[in-house]
Amino acid sequence: MASNTHIGELLKAEEEAVATVTAARKEKTDLLRQATAEADREVLAYRQQLEQQYQAMLQQGGADTKGNLVRLEQETGRTIESMKQRVQQKSQQVANILVDHVKRT
Repeated sequence: MASNTHIGELLKAEEEAVATVTAARKEKTDLLRQATAEADREVLAYRQQLEQQYQAMLQQGGADTKGNLVRLEQETGRTIESMKQRVQQKSQQVANILVDHVKRT
């Protein structure tokens, strides 16, 4: 009888561990989705801002429009790469937090 009790306890502990890991994975996925959505919103907002600046510059009829366009495209490219790196860093931070949480549980 005692061994059946111990086996039951082990099975229950295993079920709890599986539930904890599943919950942590779901939380990680949710956080990654949230971070990605936030980064996408930031990129979109920044692109809109740059487009507004570009349109304003065109309205002013700048003498070096082509040079300004090239400069804006380069700045946009650098900013997008920077945001991609930030998203990657946040993803890694989220993963580390979840791993630490699972280890503590």
